[in-house]
Amino acid sequence: MKRPFQNSVWAVRDARIALGGRALSTAGTSVTSIAAILLLHDGGAGPFGVAAFLAALVIPAIATMGIAGRVVDTMDSRVVLVAASLIQAAAVVALGFDHSVVMIFLTGVVISLAQAFEQPTWSALLPRIVGEDRIGQAISWQQGLAAVASPIGAGLGGLLMTLDDIAWGFWADAASYVLLAGAALIIRTRRHGAIDTPATAGQDAAAEPKASWTAGLRMVARDRVLLPLFAAILVFVILVEGINPVEVFLARDALGATDWQYGLGEFFAGAGGVIGAAVAGRIHTNTTRARVATLGFGGAAVVMVAAGLAPGYWVYAVLITLLTASFGTGNATFGALLTSRTPDAHRGRVYAALNGLARSASLISLGLGGVGNAVLGPRATFIVAGIAGAVTMAVASIAVLRAQRAEASSLAAGLVR
Repeated sequence: MKRPFQNSVWAVRDARIALGGRALSTAGTSVTSIAAILLLHDGGAGPFGVAAFLAALVIPAIATMGIAGRVVDTMDSRVVLVAASLIQAAAVVALGFDHSVVMIFLTGVVISLAQAFEQPTWSALLPRIVGEDRIGQAISWQQGLAAVASPIGAGLGGLLMTLDDIAWGFWADAASYVLLAGAALIIRTRRHGAIDTPATAGQDAAAEPKASWTAGLRMVARDRVLLPLFAAILVFVILVEGINPVEVFLARDALGATDWQYGLGEFFAGAGGVIGAAVAGRIHTNTTRARVATLGFGGAAVVMVAAGLAPGYWVYAVLITLLTASFGTGNATFGALLTSRTPDAHRGRVYAALNGLARSASLISLGLGGVGNAVLGPRATFIVAGIAGAVTMAVASIAVLRAQRAEASSLAAGLVR
């Protein structure tokens, strides 16, 4: 019993604080997210209004991916995390006093801007906290806890909307950000970027241009396994994430879900996320991670087709569980693969650049989703997006296998020499 605990991320003090603080913050964020979408839906914003709101949330990550990567890799992680958390807390407090459409958009942009710096900072700090050999386990726990926390917050958000008392939910979210800032303050592990690894930093400093996001892209472009997988995931995001603004119309309009049931759907999604994280946490080699990532995303796309054909809400809820389990497995395994194959000194730039590109793909997909919902309706949009996503990941699996074989051949040739 003692040895398994010693090998666990939970044996690390800073890991317990970081994972717990982020899970609590995720629950608070879900309250705000679900409430904002329901406020827009019930206010008659329509599919394009919801899509416009989701688009506004991704623009900050796109606009700042260069400077965010440089900040993450050069500044004190504690300063970045505390500042970003407090900015988000202030924005949500304001939303608690004013629920207008303008305020929803404004606070959403402010929160997303802070998260553009906060998220890559946490991602780069976590391996420092747990050690390189526990990266997969730590990412799986992080995703699993988020999968539990998110539906709790979403359910609370739906309930407070039903009770017409959503202001308390916004203020609870603000409190969670304050607690996250406190967690960042007491974590002993700190990351000062490349200056912490002089050998690596000295080797690359002269070659790195100031446009840090291009440096992050070059790191991925040089990796023969990461490159085709990430390229496929970008295409997958464009084809599939357009269902985000459509989901509320499928659940509420096509399937007749109430506010409470719509929020409850997040619990089923959370259960699937826990399953996906548990599966990903048992995978320890990068070769298997790359293959499982393609299978996970592809499986999610197939289930999406079934969700579009669901005869009723409860069947849809079960399918959402399967969908998030598949997607969670793909997401966690790809996250562990990306982290373990990226040098520590460059992780901030890689995370920020890839996050910005993924958000760019999301922005395109939101437009496609809004058009699809308006022209085809929510069911057909789910079906078409699912089929396209499944085909994309089938092609990706072939590309990944070829890249792994080429890498293995190159390594074997080097050993022979």
